[in-house]
Amino acid sequence: MADDKLKMLLLDGPRPGEKVMVLQGVLNADTAFQFRDSVRQNESATLVVDMSQIRSVDSSGLGALIGAYVSFERNCRRLLLAGLNDRIWELFRTCKIEDVFTRYRTVADAEQTVPI
Repeated sequence: MADDKLKMLLLDGPRPGEKVMVLQGVLNADTAFQFRDSVRQNESATLVVDMSQIRSVDSSGLGALIGAYVSFERNCRRLLLAGLNDRIWELFRTCKIEDVFTRYRTVADAEQTVPI
C-alpha cells in the first residue's frame, strides 16, 4: 500500500560531520531494511533522525533503530532521534528501550547537543 512506504531525505546538518535524515511514512517490517541500508551507508559523525513525520513503528522498525544506534555507538559516532510523537515514545517505554535513546523534541534541539 502507498500508505506503508518510507521516504527518506538526507540533508547536511549545520555542523561539520553532521547529517539529518528526514523520515516520512512508516518504519515497519516492509521498510526497516531500507532504513537500515541507508543508515549503514552514512558515515557522518552525527546522524540526527527526524521522525516527526513517522506515523507508526513496529518491532522491525524498533530493531532497525536499535541496530543503527549500536552501530553508531560501536564506532564512536552519535545517532540522535528527534520529533518522536508520544504514541511512538510509548512504544519505546513499553519495550523498555526509552533509556537507550534520548528523545529530542525537534531537530534543532538535537543539534544543540552536537559539538561545534
